[in-house]
Amino acid sequence: MRITEAARICSTIARNSQKTGFGPNRLYRKGTHFVGTEPPALKYHLLQDKKPSEEYGLQGTNHELPGTGKVHSKLPTKVHMKKDKVYAWCSCGYSGSQPLCDGSHNSIRIPDLKLKPVRFIPDKDMTVWLCNCKQTKNRPFCDGSHKLVQDEDKKAGLFD
Repeated sequence: MRITEAARICSTIARNSQKTGFGPNRLYRKGTHFVGTEPPALKYHLLQDKKPSEEYGLQGTNHELPGTGKVHSKLPTKVHMKKDKVYAWCSCGYSGSQPLCDGSHNSIRIPDLKLKPVRFIPDKDMTVWLCNCKQTKNRPFCDGSHKLVQDEDKKAGLFD
């Protein structure tokens, strides 16, 4: 009789915990993505609305700063941009929410590259490819510069 009570209590707890899966996936809640899949780039990113005083297109002069950031990925990211939303593209390569900026360039752990995020406000709904290699000459958009990025040898200088 005690075993059936314990089994009933355990099944009630499991049913009410909203957790699914087993093994290493047992702590994931219902409704979240599974291991190995990624949400869309803008799913969790809060985008500001355009202010009436701001113009469309590139904002400021951060897109003209010299230097390039750390290569995050050799492939660009396809992003569906919405009209009147402010997008801040990460130019340093250290953001955790690539290709958009999360403020990581202000961290003391990041080398001071003098690179600031590039703000862009589209004038209509559009789909664009944002650069992830950070070597583009047409910031924040991909211009194919990722084809020229060399893979760095992880073992180079290891035994020097």
